[in-house]
Amino acid sequence: MAKKDGKKAKRIPKKIAGLKIPKELRQAGEVLLDKANSAAGREIIASGLTMAAAAAATAAMKHRVNAEAAGCCAKPGDPGMIDPLRVADTVSEMADAVLDRIFGAKTAR
Repeated sequence: MAKKDGKKAKRIPKKIAGLKIPKELRQAGEVLLDKANSAAGREIIASGLTMAAAAAATAAMKHRVNAEAAGCCAKPGDPGMIDPLRVADTVSEMADAVLDRIFGAKTAR
């Protein structure tokens, strides 16, 4: 079996789930994947995921404040109540898993 060279190994397929992907879109995607696979790209992705986790935690806090103001006496950890710390931890773990799957597992330096 022939070994794929570096360029062919990173190509986006012409069809995904039976749908034809236009050449321009595939080429733009390959450029984006190359940028995302760099150290700066990984840092940008990680900061974006962190911002998303912070936004989710902020929304959860607003939800809790609104629930408390409405006379609800629920506390974090009660059924039906969103705990922002658990949301942030879960999003962080998911981000680590996704980034490890895309870029490979972290290695100690």
